[in-house]
Amino acid sequence: MEYTRDLSGAMEDVISTVMADDFLPQVYHREHRVFPAAAEKIRDVFGWDDLNEILETHPLRSPQMRLSRDGKQLAEAAYMEARTVRRGRRRVRIDPVKLRAALREGHTLSMRYLDEIHPGVSQLSEAFERRLLSDFEFNLYASWAPTGSFNTHWDDHDVFVIQLQGRKRWRIFGRNEFSMHPADSAMGTPPAEVIDDLVLSPGDVLFLPRGFWHDPVTEEGPSLHITGSIPCTTGLDLARWLLDQLREDEAMCAELLRFGNPDGPQEVLRKVRERLDGALAEEDLLQRFFAGRDGAQFGRFRLGLPDTGPASAA
Repeated sequence: MEYTRDLSGAMEDVISTVMADDFLPQVYHREHRVFPAAAEKIRDVFGWDDLNEILETHPLRSPQMRLSRDGKQLAEAAYMEARTVRRGRRRVRIDPVKLRAALREGHTLSMRYLDEIHPGVSQLSEAFERRLLSDFEFNLYASWAPTGSFNTHWDDHDVFVIQLQGRKRWRIFGRNEFSMHPADSAMGTPPAEVIDDLVLSPGDVLFLPRGFWHDPVTEEGPSLHITGSIPCTTGLDLARWLLDQLREDEAMCAELLRFGNPDGPQEVLRKVRERLDGALAEEDLLQRFFAGRDGAQFGRFRLGLPDTGPASAA
């Protein structure tokens, strides 16, 4: 896909706007906030022509692309066609007539990993990654009717919502009181009280922290928005990293014998506990942990073909 729009400067301006003042120390991870018209300069990063080109040229399947309404996913057969083509190969692609009908009926089209498909959105994702020192991915949502794609729900990650076209209403409730594990995302009941009821217009940006119940519904269609997801760093991430650092430690490698001396395993357990307590008490633990995560970021690259000489980092 050829991409000639240079919005790099505008992207940095948008990120500087939403992360100014107290955002990182007081808002990030903690409370929602709306930034009216903050993304007005980058609305051209992705539009209906871009969506049409992707749908027409990419063989997208579930779960990367889905159609949903009122919390239920539409079966692929309702908007895809399968044919046997040359040499008996079976090909599955979008049925444009069925897809348009499903969208008219109120289904929302969602697409994951848009930043891995579209160059402009990839640049925007990379700009967020540099500022937040975290992985970042963009999903897309397109809808035409005043219906919701999902029921009221919460996410296990922070999000930036950028409204590109149309208007979307967001009802935001309190934070989930249960576990934040992804497998528990269906747990709980949303609070009865709505803490905010807002409508995003083109160019508006919404930051919504992990765990807050929300119910987005198209206010004025067609609506097109992208949602940037930021995975949260948890204590489990720290524990996994720490165990990896101690994989060759003598105390951690001692064998837990099940038979023979019953006091043997208890002695090993005591040494493991002491080693973990000591490691967790080290003053530079978090500094080393975050430095290790920064160094392990997957990152992005510029391939530069047809040149096949030594590659340089992007």
